[in-house]
Amino acid sequence: MDIVTFGLISASVILLSAVGFALILRVEGFLNIAHGQMLLIGAYSSLLFYNLGLHIMPAAIAAALLTGVVGVIFCAVLFRPVKARGALVLLFTSVGAAYLVYGVVGTLAGKRMLAFDLPPVRAFKVFGHPFMTIYELTIVIVAILSALSLHLFLTYTAAGKSIRAVSDNEDLARVRGIDPRRTSYLVWFVASALGGLAGVFLGIMGSLTLSMGWQQIIIILAATVLGGIGSLYGVMLAAFVLAFGIEIGLQFVPSNYRTGLAFLIIILVLLVKPQGLQALWGGGSARTH
Repeated sequence: MDIVTFGLISASVILLSAVGFALILRVEGFLNIAHGQMLLIGAYSSLLFYNLGLHIMPAAIAAALLTGVVGVIFCAVLFRPVKARGALVLLFTSVGAAYLVYGVVGTLAGKRMLAFDLPPVRAFKVFGHPFMTIYELTIVIVAILSALSLHLFLTYTAAGKSIRAVSDNEDLARVRGIDPRRTSYLVWFVASALGGLAGVFLGIMGSLTLSMGWQQIIIILAATVLGGIGSLYGVMLAAFVLAFGIEIGLQFVPSNYRTGLAFLIIILVLLVKPQGLQALWGGGSARTH
């Protein structure tokens, strides 16, 4: 029962954070290492809002929106000006942005471990055994609804279709009257907000540390590779495969081997499916929509 509970919670956090990372990768064409620090911003800003008197849910929403705005600012100030120089320059710019966020948050919040002082609640029971608390159930439900909402947004809205058009061919999208700059800002807002929300949930289930962004970006990269580079749906599936694989593995090895287990799962899957999990339904149709 614990494996199911912790697997669902871990998968929810990985799903929210990795799908945003994959969205930026697909549209902007580079690995945004700073995305891990969006979780840091989300976690620490939600704790600030919570300590100022907001209920945990409004605090989480406010933190996600704030993180989305920070993502747009990063896009406008740091990434758009150097986009023409190629993916490698963007990659190193993202590393610099990650250290910038790490330093600013460390200066403002300090280096000590922090935590939410949430009211204690009882876990729901399934077949007589404790299963999930209301906090944990909310995390799982919000993650699933967020993934569904992103699918509907990309598939059925004009803004979502513009994102798909820009990700496929930016020049052709521009000819068809789509503004790539505006679309890029929208992508960064959505992706960063999802990352910020993942950070909130990560903080609720554990503690807030300055290293959480660096630790999570490794898992995010693992989910992205496992799901198939550029495949949003592959990443969604990979979040669950990775989370449950890690939770099962932790029954046999210490918790400090979590990252090692993640890459072991990647190796095993890629030996069978070199294209990642997207190969289960065909690579082309799952890359953006």
